[in-house]
Amino acid sequence: MKISAIRTYKFSVPTGQEIRDPDSGELLCSTSKPWLFLKIETDAGLCGWGEGTGEWLVPGVEATLHDWAVLLEGRDPLPVSAICDDILDRIPWRPGPVFGTALSAINAALYDIAGKAWNVPVHTVLGGARRQRVRVYGHCSLDDPASAAEQARRVQELGFAGVKGNPLETRTWIRDRAAIELSIECVAAMREAVGDDFDLLLDAHGSPSAELSIDFARRLESYRPLFLEEPVKAGSIEALLEVARNSPVPIATGEKLVTVRDFIPLIQSRACAYLQPDVAHCFGIDTLVEIGRLADLERMHMAPHNAGGPLTLAASLAADAVTPNFLIQELSQEWFARFGDYVDSDWQVRDGHLELSDRPGLGVEVKESDIAKLPYEPLPYRQYRHVDGSWKGW
Repeated sequence: MKISAIRTYKFSVPTGQEIRDPDSGELLCSTSKPWLFLKIETDAGLCGWGEGTGEWLVPGVEATLHDWAVLLEGRDPLPVSAICDDILDRIPWRPGPVFGTALSAINAALYDIAGKAWNVPVHTVLGGARRQRVRVYGHCSLDDPASAAEQARRVQELGFAGVKGNPLETRTWIRDRAAIELSIECVAAMREAVGDDFDLLLDAHGSPSAELSIDFARRLESYRPLFLEEPVKAGSIEALLEVARNSPVPIATGEKLVTVRDFIPLIQSRACAYLQPDVAHCFGIDTLVEIGRLADLERMHMAPHNAGGPLTLAASLAADAVTPNFLIQELSQEWFARFGDYVDSDWQVRDGHLELSDRPGLGVEVKESDIAKLPYEPLPYRQYRHVDGSWKGW
């Protein structure tokens, strides 16, 4: 069996929302989101699918995949890790998010072929599942306490184990106390609505300063959130450590890091409690599992990030199934409800978990003829700095 061709499908899916900056009126959230699916075909009739979704990265990732076709065509697809390593060994530059996302798509597609060739799920190819279901959390907004509480209750009713909101989104300057008060009121309302046995998670999207995040975390303590995500912008271990050492709430981070090397300083310094690599960007399933094993040496847990489509979820589940220190998986309930428009799967969420599929490969069938008809709309760029120099949310 040899790889005969690759195909990519770049398309946009509607978000159903339009969020604008309260001061400038600038569009903060596009009305659509771009996805990129990769199909690797073989001369034996088997094909594998992966996903190269990454907001503004999509055009660059697609171009990279087609440029790398020469490194794939004519090869046996089954030695997955060897093929991925060989591609990286041909690139002299330090790899970043475009290369990481492209290789993640290839890695998932090759594992999909391997599982189908051997008629087993990818988690069996990886050595066998440690668990038959994966704990998942959904999303909500923190616009006002009543709305936040109702959304959290709805996510709970849908069978998820927890819900994550984005605090401090209304912040307009570096020490905005009103934004803290609003976020605390929302968290308090959510905790009252869902009770003590449902996880609350908070994602600051790297926008606050270390000082603001520490203040915020101390105010949060009594509501027992599972973690505070990205309390400072990625890139400064010192700032992250300052928050982690002064916060009564466990810290999570990692979605904007892509290589094992990026994660090693966090692990060695134990700069957070939970790591959040994204299987769509961190060079694939193999790398996510490797990061998990390294983190386990320092007794850190894995809470993988996922802002992609159904193929990203499928790859995430394969990694989650075999990662020893897996804790919880991100899964937007709104996107999950729409995945059936793009793939066929047997996924179900109940009792706080998503049941693993026993279908071969990644366990999904892409509705290729449907996605081939979908249009593509590039994401608009936005400014991530406030006028005072502080950072806005993601």
